[in-house]
Amino acid sequence: MEQLELCQAIKAQYESLPKQVRQAASFVLDNPQEVAVMSMREQARLAGVPPSTMTRLAKRLGLSGYDAIRAVFVNQVRAKGSEYGSRVPALMEMKQKVGEIPLLTALADTTSSHIQAMCQEDNLASMVRAAHLLAGAREIYCLGLRSSFPVAFHFCHVASYFKNNVHLVEGAGESGIMSLMSTMGHKDALLVCSLSPYSRRSVALTRYLSQQKVKIVAITDNASSPVGRLASETILVKKKTTAFFDTLTPAFLVSELLVALLAAIAKGDVRALVSQTEEKLWAMGEWWSVE
Repeated sequence: MEQLELCQAIKAQYESLPKQVRQAASFVLDNPQEVAVMSMREQARLAGVPPSTMTRLAKRLGLSGYDAIRAVFVNQVRAKGSEYGSRVPALMEMKQKVGEIPLLTALADTTSSHIQAMCQEDNLASMVRAAHLLAGAREIYCLGLRSSFPVAFHFCHVASYFKNNVHLVEGAGESGIMSLMSTMGHKDALLVCSLSPYSRRSVALTRYLSQQKVKIVAITDNASSPVGRLASETILVKKKTTAFFDTLTPAFLVSELLVALLAAIAKGDVRALVSQTEEKLWAMGEWWSVE
């Protein structure tokens, strides 16, 4: 069974389903990504129903169990696994039709339009609230795995010039993740960048920390993304381009805007703190000097 066929079957029976089964059905229809990557118990919790209700939904659809529903969505995700690869011919064709410089101009124009969309009033207001949320946190942790890692790293790196409570969560050896899980609490904040296809580990960590009452600021591409649904503040960015890969530029810019605003609203002598950090880096020989 294909995903479209399954969703149509659910919609056809939706009005006749018992209340709790209908809740489960709504979750499946509204959250295809989560259905593919989460366990049945996790999905049931988010849907607000007992796990047995997910099985009841599957039975109403004539399936052996909920794993059969999950399998349909997993197969759909796998089918999209070559999405980047499928874009390559169009990129090559565009180069042949218009030439190299127009191709570069088109790519830049697409990214520029994404930045303009990112600067809508509601999104900017979310950034302001997010900066104040981060400013009030005891500790700030930055999380971005796979392609989103540079966004988290950049925020952490620049913020560290004037704040000593900003930490990058790194997965190497699991040490950073283990430390994060054992030390964070309701007075802390997590800045997470997660763009589709969403890193399963980023989603799992964000969900766990949300359960621990950690305040979440999410940079993501959809308000209903797995991390967007958990966040206190969600900042939306677009990422699709005519290249075979997605652009990180809008998400990167959000990290810079947040850290700039964080510096602007910070208490204390930010100029002195930044100058002291620079002096230490020069003294340590971190930067190349022509002298």
